[in-house]
Amino acid sequence: MDPWILELMLCPRCGSGGLTASSTPKGDAGVEGNVLCPLCGGDYRVRKGIADFLVDPTPEVVREREAFHGFRPGEPSTPGEWEEHRRTILALPMLEGRNLPRRDLDTWRRHGREAFGICEGVDFRDLRVLELGAGRCWFSAHLARLGAQVVAVDILEDEVMGLGCGRFFEEEGIRIHRVLCDMHRLPFRDGSFDVVAATATLHHSPHLPVLLGEAWRVLKPGGLLLAANEPLYIPWRETPEEERKGAHEGAYTLWSWLAHLRRAGFRVTLVRAAEGLVASLAFRAVKDGGAPGRARGLLPGSARYAFLLALSPLQAARRGARSLAAGRPMLPLPQDKIAYLKARMWGAGLEEAARVDNPAHWGPGWYPPERPAGEENPFRWSGPRSRILMPPPREAESLVLELATFHPSPWSRPVVVELRHKGKKLGEAQLERHGWHAIGFNLPLRSPKRVCPLTLVVRSGYFRPSELGVGGDSRLLGVACRGVRY
Repeated sequence: MDPWILELMLCPRCGSGGLTASSTPKGDAGVEGNVLCPLCGGDYRVRKGIADFLVDPTPEVVREREAFHGFRPGEPSTPGEWEEHRRTILALPMLEGRNLPRRDLDTWRRHGREAFGICEGVDFRDLRVLELGAGRCWFSAHLARLGAQVVAVDILEDEVMGLGCGRFFEEEGIRIHRVLCDMHRLPFRDGSFDVVAATATLHHSPHLPVLLGEAWRVLKPGGLLLAANEPLYIPWRETPEEERKGAHEGAYTLWSWLAHLRRAGFRVTLVRAAEGLVASLAFRAVKDGGAPGRARGLLPGSARYAFLLALSPLQAARRGARSLAAGRPMLPLPQDKIAYLKARMWGAGLEEAARVDNPAHWGPGWYPPERPAGEENPFRWSGPRSRILMPPPREAESLVLELATFHPSPWSRPVVVELRHKGKKLGEAQLERHGWHAIGFNLPLRSPKRVCPLTLVVRSGYFRPSELGVGGDSRLLGVACRGVRY
């Protein structure tokens, strides 16, 4: 690692500086080495040009890594496939001359135009730039071509969609310093960088205020935060594939983004809305930006976002019509709508223990009962969000749900579920293994008088059986439930 990088870095264990390198690779992307902490004795390996500072990863980071390993395409197996992969990485994001599906080409090129556009007017020569969630390192390479000294960080190090892809740019003479670390715990001194950049990264954070606080900390006074390809919240949005594999996919409104940035100490100076009907955001913000003022592009960006919000029901209806035409069911409605509505209005038909065959208890999001071979009792599959109706709990203080996952599912382990009552979270549980589990949740202190509406949310681990090789079953499934009781 270059000496100037070592001067900026902190030990992820003890937080001290003064790190030393046992060897300093220069120009060779495949070198090995070590970075040492003289205070605590920490020894951090440098593998293929990537410094591994991912120490004691949090459960969120572990889950995110597992999700993206399940999401990534297969690794090339022959020299010819590796050469094709190398050419594709070097051609990102515009992918000129690459024979890929039209949808992939359009998505990558839109990402490129949005990322390059937010950089317009910034002189990157000799600036120190940190890219968060660099992935395939194509944006880092673009900034390096503009004259910046770039450090790329990510939690993936493979050569398919992680920091390992940086070696292809290194072989072309483009210098990128790569560090494997958690972007919520950056191993750099305060005020180390002139620019922090991110493309399609910030929304993957489950703790956005913490991430923005880290970006603010490592920026110099007056430093820039550049972000592009951040999705905006749209009702009835189509679930991204990464989220179905278990990755975190946050979606915030435009005004929520501005509020988060303001609270973190940034002043937004430029807002750019994505092209077409894509609800995506790019922005430029300044640390310690002085007196607040209206960001350039905020007014047209707000108008465009309001238009997309108004258009979202029509887009959802269009997707639903396409799903029906293709034979794919939408999220299920109650099997017996009349029984469910009677229970909703008057509590009619509700029992202390919700049986699978009593339609009064099972609202939108539940599939009809089924009993595969080998199962003694029937059960229902949930979707990502499923409504349950129960009678007033009276003296009961907790609720028990019998939940299960079955092989081959899910994409990510553990499956994370939470129970909500009128939007308030009652509790969360993790299903670490396949089979049935009795999961208990505490009930709200104020008991409903007529009916107790609950929502089971599967935060990660829902899947389509057809994607796992199980016939043509294209339902979007969460967890199986064979009963609810007080």
